[in-house]
Amino acid sequence: TIWLVAQSNVAVRNIAEKLDKVGFRDFKLLVSKDFHYDWHEDLYQSLEHCFIRSDLFGGSVVEISRLLLDARVILCTLSTLSNPNIDTITRIVPVQTVIFDEASQIEVGDYVPLLQRFQNSLEKMVFIGDDKQHRMPVVIGDFISDHVYNKKLKTKHDDTSKTACRFLDVKMGWEESVGHSWINQKEISAVIGLARLYETQGKKFKILTPYDAQRTKIEEQLKSAKLRWEDKCFNVDSFQGKIWLMFGAGNEEDHIIISLVRSQGVGFLKNVRRTNVMLTRCKKSMIICTSRDFVTRGQAAGTLVGKLAATMGPQAWQD
Repeated sequence: TIWLVAQSNVAVRNIAEKLDKVGFRDFKLLVSKDFHYDWHEDLYQSLEHCFIRSDLFGGSVVEISRLLLDARVILCTLSTLSNPNIDTITRIVPVQTVIFDEASQIEVGDYVPLLQRFQNSLEKMVFIGDDKQHRMPVVIGDFISDHVYNKKLKTKHDDTSKTACRFLDVKMGWEESVGHSWINQKEISAVIGLARLYETQGKKFKILTPYDAQRTKIEEQLKSAKLRWEDKCFNVDSFQGKIWLMFGAGNEEDHIIISLVRSQGVGFLKNVRRTNVMLTRCKKSMIICTSRDFVTRGQAAGTLVGKLAATMGPQAWQD
């Protein structure tokens, strides 16, 4: 049995979706009692037999064995695998082979509890990663190499133009708090305008944003504008996962439109790993909708996006 591990609940869910799409259902998904209720109803119904909820982790050996049913793959987050509450599960299915999805997104120190806990059973660890990338145009790949991978990431791509990375200055775009998330109405309008243009031009594109509330609003506006909205707009965390590629996944697109949303607080942009995911999804071009002042002179100037704007220079901006 293989343990397939990702950093976040969202990433784990997306791997499960891809496994389901290719018809592979011989796996079990260890998931928190609360998080599994956030799944779309149709997906929940198709994968209900794969769930082992956290409130069941403490069952007897017989009960857990019935739940596992000799599954070939066990899918969970890294924190779940380090949780002592799954002791019964790991006794029945020893942690011998672990595959880590997007291993570079995980801090080195986060592996330590797992190594200590399973030092007597662990035989093989597989890290999904590569020192060469063929997806992104050179200007983006080189920037990511310099600022994230200590100049160790090599780019192999035909597009060497700087126009592959652009910024759209969204003037008077203000962040608004919506529950635990954020929206930016001006950026929504800008994104819809770009989506209409790209669709008219026949371009293949997807829209990314760090915030679910913004994703929902953009999707609603795409529908209202009678533009394609299905499989079009994503929360950044739901779009990542290199392991998807093993199952014909679509975590990349020719053209990427990004809505940063925030105009005052840094928020999501504090996390370099997640920002890195957001900036590395395009195959041909990327345009980032945000406030120029916020990114070049405001709080975001020191973030990865701010450094990208500085590297691209004033010519990368359009009004």
